[in-house]
Amino acid sequence: MKFIGREDELTFLENCHSSSKAQLVFLYGRRRVGKTELLAEFAKGKPHVFFSAPEATRAEQLATFSRRMFEAGAPAGRYTSAYESWESALLDIPSLPFAGKKLVILDEFPYLVKSDPSLPSVLQGLWDHSLKNADITLILCGSAMSFMEKELLAEKNPLYGRATGIMKLDPMPYWVAAQFFPGYSPVQQVEAFATLGGIPHYLAQFDPEVNLEKNIISHILRKGSPLYSEVEFLLHQELRETAMYNGIIQAIALGASSLNEIAQRAMIDAQRASVYLRNLIELHIVRREFSVGSSPNEQSKGTRGLYQLTDEFFRFWYSFVFPNKSDLEMFDAEGVYRNEVAPRMNEFASRTFEEICRNWLRREHRRGNLPIRCDSIGRWWDKNCEIDVVGFSKEHGNTPRGAQIIVGECKFTVTPVGAATYRDLVEKAHRFPNAEKHYYLFSKSGFSEELQTLARSDSHLRLVTIDDLYA
Repeated sequence: MKFIGREDELTFLENCHSSSKAQLVFLYGRRRVGKTELLAEFAKGKPHVFFSAPEATRAEQLATFSRRMFEAGAPAGRYTSAYESWESALLDIPSLPFAGKKLVILDEFPYLVKSDPSLPSVLQGLWDHSLKNADITLILCGSAMSFMEKELLAEKNPLYGRATGIMKLDPMPYWVAAQFFPGYSPVQQVEAFATLGGIPHYLAQFDPEVNLEKNIISHILRKGSPLYSEVEFLLHQELRETAMYNGIIQAIALGASSLNEIAQRAMIDAQRASVYLRNLIELHIVRREFSVGSSPNEQSKGTRGLYQLTDEFFRFWYSFVFPNKSDLEMFDAEGVYRNEVAPRMNEFASRTFEEICRNWLRREHRRGNLPIRCDSIGRWWDKNCEIDVVGFSKEHGNTPRGAQIIVGECKFTVTPVGAATYRDLVEKAHRFPNAEKHYYLFSKSGFSEELQTLARSDSHLRLVTIDDLYA
């Protein structure tokens, strides 16, 4: 399959590698997000050593790395069968017989540190006294996100301040994920993104020549397919007490968002739930969402914010696979799709559609196509009201007064959006009394004639179709 997307990330890596200075680059991201594929694409056509570290002993890892180096022509291979230490192995990188800068990639670097905790200190000493003056690019890659952030990049650790480049690899945005299914309609694209999210490994499992229903049945719901057991596999790798985490994640997938709601549905007390949620946040499975424009002081309060799943596929799996495991274990994938997935898909995808609309606005903002320069774009709510999309202008600060704002409503319905939706949005926007408002309405099924007539006469009203989102 051809490599899709990641143009900005490839440009970042190319810029690092083309620098005249030595490079120590950290690349990290959650499992399945495409780190190894990105690095393999970047390394194409370049002389390099690519070492994917196994979970093994220090001696086994060092022996495997030695073979990679010696196959690439490292001079130590002429007089030894393996490096004696990581210090001697890393010191040999500048001696690789490559034309130009020497490129070495250490994938799953945390496995190496797990087997040899002294490795970051060894590398720090080598970098400070030798390697930073060599003609090399050394890329350290890892999936253990909290380890990369807290154990390697944090201020207390030996490698702090040595990185010349740091990139956290995020899931693909919806417009890039759409390239996996070029024949799908925009509605099918939204539903596919609601099912798989922006994880390349998941997107690549589906057949673009087959419709979404058959793909879901064959590649998610059918027992034995890779995605059927994917979530359980990932959780068992990262967590203990998976039964407790299952209850918490399912509660969020089915709509619980506050700490008390999640605790009640998972049938545990709120204090325990907060500990589990903190672990899920560290793994980037869950995030806390705050109303756009809320102050840092509000966000610092432990009881504020709503909990959301960061991964669309997790939400799909816990909505449709986990609760129907008994039927799926009996190979009734078609029945589960027909009776559980199909009737709820429109409602399920509507939440994803809202996030797609917000991300479309963020992209238009970067392109300079919005009527105002926004400081932040997101969902807004208070005790009595919720607005799908709000964008505050740069001059706005954290108060709803005295500047310009964007307010928007997103409708993933089978009927066109009418003027009543616009009037309802105007009413909601009264909560920002002194701001000049720009109204955006997003629709799966188009807009009524009355609303289109209103938009033609009002420069502050913009109608965005689902085709516009994928244009």
